[in-house]
Amino acid sequence: MAKLTFVVGKGGVGKTTVSCALALHLAARHPRQSTLLMSTDPAHSLADMLEVKDKAGPHRLAGVKGKVSIWQIDSDREFKKFLAGNREGILKIVENGTFFNREEIAPLLDTTLPGMAEVAALLALRDMLESGEHDHIVVDTAPFGHTLRLFELPGHFQRFLNFLEVASSRDDLLAQRFGGRTSAPTHTFLEKWQATVSQVKEAFSSEQAEVLLVTSPETFSLNEAVRCIDALKESAPEMRLGGIVLNRVVMSGELCPHCRARMVQGKRAVQFLKTKFPRVPRLLGPDPGNPLLGASLLQRFGDIVFAGAQANLAAPPPKASTSKLYFTKTQWPVAQTRLSFTLGKGGVGKTTITAALAFHSRSQHKDVHVTVCSTDPAPSLDDVFQKKIEDKPVSVLGDPGFAAMEMDAVFEFRRWAARIKQQLSAGTSMQSGGLHVDLTFEKEVFAALMDVVPPGVDEVFAIFRILDLLEAKPGSVFIDMAPTGHALELLRMPERILLWSRLLLKSLAAHRTLALAQDVAVELAGLGQRVRKLLEMMRDPKQSRAAAVMLPEPVPDRQTQRLLAAIKEIGVAVDAVFVNRVLLERELSQKMQGCKHCRRAQQWQLATLQTLQKKYGGHQYGEHRLYLVRDFPAEIAGAAKLKKFTGELWQIQTRK
Repeated sequence: MAKLTFVVGKGGVGKTTVSCALALHLAARHPRQSTLLMSTDPAHSLADMLEVKDKAGPHRLAGVKGKVSIWQIDSDREFKKFLAGNREGILKIVENGTFFNREEIAPLLDTTLPGMAEVAALLALRDMLESGEHDHIVVDTAPFGHTLRLFELPGHFQRFLNFLEVASSRDDLLAQRFGGRTSAPTHTFLEKWQATVSQVKEAFSSEQAEVLLVTSPETFSLNEAVRCIDALKESAPEMRLGGIVLNRVVMSGELCPHCRARMVQGKRAVQFLKTKFPRVPRLLGPDPGNPLLGASLLQRFGDIVFAGAQANLAAPPPKASTSKLYFTKTQWPVAQTRLSFTLGKGGVGKTTITAALAFHSRSQHKDVHVTVCSTDPAPSLDDVFQKKIEDKPVSVLGDPGFAAMEMDAVFEFRRWAARIKQQLSAGTSMQSGGLHVDLTFEKEVFAALMDVVPPGVDEVFAIFRILDLLEAKPGSVFIDMAPTGHALELLRMPERILLWSRLLLKSLAAHRTLALAQDVAVELAGLGQRVRKLLEMMRDPKQSRAAAVMLPEPVPDRQTQRLLAAIKEIGVAVDAVFVNRVLLERELSQKMQGCKHCRRAQQWQLATLQTLQKKYGGHQYGEHRLYLVRDFPAEIAGAAKLKKFTGELWQIQTRK
């Protein structure tokens, strides 16, 4: 069996960099063995990092030492492949086990399901394990909150298979009742999937599988690393933590006060990890001040991290424009809509920007109540507001008109499921056309289904909670979204919920005489009305707008372009793009000017900003306003730092 390494961590700590570096290092070290580098993140960036074109399915990476294949999983394609091979088995079981027929259920299988990215990842991983083609499989995962879904999926599948077994036993139950037969018919589909689940569970728990945690020296990142491991122990205790990479560490302070401060921060982070994880191997990933792009540079980085080699990681920036960039101060924007979304890749500073936008809007309009809400399964509002933030809105920064909350969608699902099960238990039979209809079995099937917490439930129930917030009281709601791939899933979710509710209502219409169908239909009709209202608000630029956050680097620029195109397709208006952590010229003191690390970092940033200015103009990113947020030396936490943070904002001005 292939050795599995799952590279996990908070968004933006460099998981993709470390994943690429590890795969290239393993391939060079074991030239006769095959290494697969695969991405389960819906917002892939392997091809961007390696500077190659993406292709469908696993494909060999040319021009590198050893045998390396890469695969950015297309979740829609993989799930459709799964359905093509298992559609008949699913339809047969549902038809036999419920009052629905295949014509009523088939359209639901053709709609996009929540959690598809994680299910597709598990299916792809299973295929690679079965093929036996690779000796090492390195998995570049989504940010940790969604990676937990992947690790929990074998358990979810097991519970879903238990549900299907309940549904498939209807014929056997009738046979026992009226014909005396005691043996159930076999279902090839169920037997096959029981074997698959067992195989994946074994792969996850064997000595061949390990988790490699990536973090960075910042306090927010370190705190999130601890939360990651605590969550891993609780949700997937069979997964083994094989090591921790402390990434983006400044190794030498030279004469630069900025780098010396970061070097001290790195030493404190090492001590922190040593205290929290004393028996876990710790590895250091240096920060050269420039992006690590291309297979050659990434392999050198891998040799440093995983073999302790000495190598030069410096890379000159792309050729700069002849136009000099100037920066002018401007004011932070004030929200003009009830609903605001903040989107972007993990680690770009979405939570900080969301908190800043909400804080500034509240300071400008004291009569408007403001709520900041995180839909990220691995939220960090606690760190910004320096207060325990939970599933219910709680006032922050000593302001009763300013609240924050972090959604617990799994808890919401379980509470909703308990209510549905209570309704189902109200009766077990009814009269229809003079006949006594026993619904005991149907209710057992529905109850079994309610016990399955589906992957992707956070996207569905996050929509419900956003509706609750908007309906609770007047004011503005700021949504700190999950990283790009799953944020887009949430924004697409209202449309999908409407489609599901219409299809289910159509299916239930044929069974309108059954009390069970009537109860479910009432639930669906009410849900459809509420979701339709939210969808209308999201698509009305007078009521809802989004902001995107990026870093001044080449890869984030390409990723942001794809993000904005996807948001436009969904129909949500984007108001602004924030380029975060910009090293402004005036911020570099004379001593910093002589620091090779800082100067290299700024040159790369300026090259990216010049590209943006050339493409879009000084105040625009395509159709959207462009803002620059300078790189603050300390993390933004608490009212005083939020006030200072929102005290300045910049835009590009070009002079010949």
